[in-house]
Amino acid sequence: MDYSIKEISERLRIPASTLRYYEKRGLIGPLRRSAGQVRVFSEEDLKLLQIIQCLKRTGMPVEEIREFVGLIRQGDATLEQRTALFEHHKAQIEHQIEQLQENLAVLERKMKLFNTPAK
Repeated sequence: MDYSIKEISERLRIPASTLRYYEKRGLIGPLRRSAGQVRVFSEEDLKLLQIIQCLKRTGMPVEEIREFVGLIRQGDATLEQRTALFEHHKAQIEHQIEQLQENLAVLERKMKLFNTPAK
């Protein structure tokens, strides 16, 4: 199935300008164009964009996302490299979660103090 930039934008809830930026930065594409030079997104493009959005939400820098996309384009020979990239990113996310949990514990202790009646 093919999608227009508007359909992809609405489906993924990201601006069309972001999609054009992704194409310009080499994260997606090159995209097919219609006779009127309108971008045409495939089902594979949609799946890739979903992965890109996930990686962006988890804080992966654009350059690393582009590296990952480049590895995908090289095929299955890069599975080991992709796995290593994801393992590294996963470790960073786990570290961020630990830090957030520590910060949450501090806030919860402070909130208990705020709610304790003065004597």
